Amino acid sequence: MGEDTEGPVNGRTASEPWRVRISTPAGETLGAGILVTADTVLTCAHVIPWDGGPEEPGDEVVTEFVGVPGSAAVRARVAEGCWVPERADSGGDVALLRLAEPQAAEHTAPLHRVAPTFGRPVTMCGFPSVRPLSNGVYLAATIAGPSGEWVQLDPDRPEHTVRPGFSGAAVTDLETRHVLGMVVSRYDDTTTTAFGGPKLRLSYMMPIETVVQYLPEIAERVSGGPSNSLPSVPDPRERPRDPEFARWLAHWFRRAPGTRDVEVVVIRKGQAERAATLGRAVALAGREMVAEARTHGRPRAPSPRAAPATPSYGSPGPYGSPNAYGPVNGRSPTRAAVTGPSDDSGPSDDSVPPVGSVDLALDVSGESVARFAARVADRLGMTTGEGREGGEGESAIGRFAEIRRVPLTVVAEGVDYAAEPVALVEFADLLAARGARLLLVFRTPDSQSLELALRMADPSKDEITARLDRVRDRIEHIARRERDAYDRVSLVAPVRTVPQEAAALRLDLTALRGDADLGSPRFLPKLAAFESTVESGLLRVEEVIGGASAGIARRNELRGRLEAFFALLAGRSLEEEQAAAPLYRAAHNLLYQAPCELREAETAVERFADAVRQHTHRPRGSEGDRGGDGR
Repeated sequence: MGEDTEGPVNGRTASEPWRVRISTPAGETLGAGILVTADTVLTCAHVIPWDGGPEEPGDEVVTEFVGVPGSAAVRARVAEGCWVPERADSGGDVALLRLAEPQAAEHTAPLHRVAPTFGRPVTMCGFPSVRPLSNGVYLAATIAGPSGEWVQLDPDRPEHTVRPGFSGAAVTDLETRHVLGMVVSRYDDTTTTAFGGPKLRLSYMMPIETVVQYLPEIAERVSGGPSNSLPSVPDPRERPRDPEFARWLAHWFRRAPGTRDVEVVVIRKGQAERAATLGRAVALAGREMVAEARTHGRPRAPSPRAAPATPSYGSPGPYGSPNAYGPVNGRSPTRAAVTGPSDDSGPSDDSVPPVGSVDLALDVSGESVARFAARVADRLGMTTGEGREGGEGESAIGRFAEIRRVPLTVVAEGVDYAAEPVALVEFADLLAARGARLLLVFRTPDSQSLELALRMADPSKDEITARLDRVRDRIEHIARRERDAYDRVSLVAPVRTVPQEAAALRLDLTALRGDADLGSPRFLPKLAAFESTVESGLLRVEEVIGGASAGIARRNELRGRLEAFFALLAGRSLEEEQAAAPLYRAAHNLLYQAPCELREAETAVERFADAVRQHTHRPRGSEGDRGGDGR
């Protein structure tokens, strides 16, 4: 497979110039890497040959910058203190190589933190040991979801599962071209079929924010806001100061049966133990926590590899037997860790949430809704930064009206101390209607925003009835707008198709009012999903009306232009008016028929305008002008 390059070397950036092939000095391909600074390359630890001893690998490898045409190969070795081999629980497995010769700084990779949300399309470029593909082959996949420290990637087709030569390759977002992670492993079900269907072929990546956990040296090269901005806790490994609250938090982060998607908690000023317990849970649930806190420091040598347990149905790991893991670069990976450290000194399992079970944790004290929206948008990959007050933040709020799904778990602390507490809760309600899970933390028990949040989290029967009535009114509004749309689209060609959703939504609402779960917590997600469906339906009909209205406005503009040029003929001779009359009638007929063919009408108006210009620019009394004194 050939390379896609866009320019010469010598300082000009080619397509993905940060792609690196790593080989032995003898020319054997070991894997892939990512140029993160001018003189360092990120890769998997298992890509680098190692004798398994207590010391870091000391041998040199060869790095080739295949994305930069004409570049020379450069020797490299593991940078001091930047070697993290795989642990027994499948954590770690990252390394940073120091280049013997620095490269152009503009060739470094655009590393970006983003929540690994379901369905995000990505690409990977690795280097199989096949001569026609040795310079790189791209595979396509979509993010499926977290598996502990790792994130599962579902290949677009079975043949797009990663294979030897892909370990250490960048996982690139298809839309933004940001590097979101690094390929670490694959899963090959060689013994059984999954659910009676084809055998599973999966790939796994380590998100960039998890890489930063092990290699803080690269943190300054990573864009996007951190997932956790709550006050740090001294040592998350310590036993929780409020064990009961810690177990409840872990239960909620695990999405255990009976938990609600929106929860409200009050942690008053002075309740230091409760606040520390929240900080500990969020730190353990996130991906970007200092390695020392979760693993007791970076291991210089791996612990003896334990046999991986067979995952059960519904567990974060892949399905199948332990032997089903396929090798990547000659390595058989174990299952990703889910609950943190496995040693006895760590916290108890029932108080430890799964790694990656929180996508964003914010202290929103003093923050505006616009800023909060910008941070949420950033984690979704909608923006490239944290937003600016009145700038990107304002636009982020508007963009959430266009998004049907917000698959994030968000913790917002200090809601009642935000700049606009009630408005922030209302925006949180919008996020919940689009699938977000929210933990809203308040500091005072008597704020108006707390009362609103409690109704949102656990509405009374009257509140549910009121929400259903609001949905009914919204559906009737959609029906009226559909009628408006029919009137408008018939006026201008091409005639747009009008969504016909109101009738079906009325039937769905009737079914929802008779739902067996009405009045129970299980009903709330159904109601929120239906509210989101109704809002999406309204957006679709408004889009049609907007397009038709733009066409009508253009038609009216052409009508005015036609009459303005006709008025210029008022002082000319009868012969001149008669000469231009057929062109006027042709344009007039096109503009006043329904539907109006805008392109034809525009052409006809311009023809008439040209004819008028010819007459009005000719001086009275000139040759061919038979009117007035020169007749």
